[in-house]
Amino acid sequence: MYDRFAYDPNMAQTGDKLKAIIFDKDGTLFDYAQVWEDVLKASIDNAFETMGKHDRHEAKGAMLRLMGIDESGQCLPSGLVFTHRRARIFRRFLLYCIRWRINAIKAMRAYHQSVIHSEALLTAKLSTMDFSIQQHLFSSLKDHGYLIGIITSDNDSSTSLFLSLMGLESYIDFVASRDSHYRRKPNPQAFLEFSNTFNLETRQIAMVGDTLTDMLFAKRARSGYRIGVLSGSNDSRALARTSDVVYPDISALIDDNRLFPAQ
Repeated sequence: MYDRFAYDPNMAQTGDKLKAIIFDKDGTLFDYAQVWEDVLKASIDNAFETMGKHDRHEAKGAMLRLMGIDESGQCLPSGLVFTHRRARIFRRFLLYCIRWRINAIKAMRAYHQSVIHSEALLTAKLSTMDFSIQQHLFSSLKDHGYLIGIITSDNDSSTSLFLSLMGLESYIDFVASRDSHYRRKPNPQAFLEFSNTFNLETRQIAMVGDTLTDMLFAKRARSGYRIGVLSGSNDSRALARTSDVVYPDISALIDDNRLFPAQ
């Protein structure tokens, strides 16, 4: 049973046949906290160790919440990883450093270095997970003739690692990452590049994402169908305002009548 934002055919645009679908990665293809909680904790621990502050346990917990995961492993919509507003990110990070008496420049450098070297942790984590649902969905989309794109704010190396270990690489027709040098979401540049590459109207392309940023990205590109999922930012209020439909996670897409019309 889906939640109260489940699919309503009267909510969706129905003017054009959908021919392609774009997915965000983190929090969309998989549950964000399930994959990233341990990696973020390890990165934060390493950063504090580098700064000589390994015993600052409360500050570490506050950093994890600031990033977007609470003590129970639930995602917080207010987390920095779920927003595109750089001024807001900088302001909240600076306030955090002032509150916990941490050198902001050292903290930022140490954290980024820890995240860069997190691929071994990610590989170990992803290797234990079952992605058969995602594989079934992508296989079904290809069987129905869809082109599939991934547009993410992650870098090339990490994106390639995820798609490979999830068993999705062979289904993907287009990938744009932070290293692709398109303007960042919600600027629609990468979306428009996808549509131009395959000679599609943007209204023939669906977008699946877990954040307000993803939905603004799709709206600005004039996507034909905006699908929000709650497996990332968990921002049900913002997604309900900006999406055509909201699902708990992408497993629900297989039953979406707009993506897979009854024969």
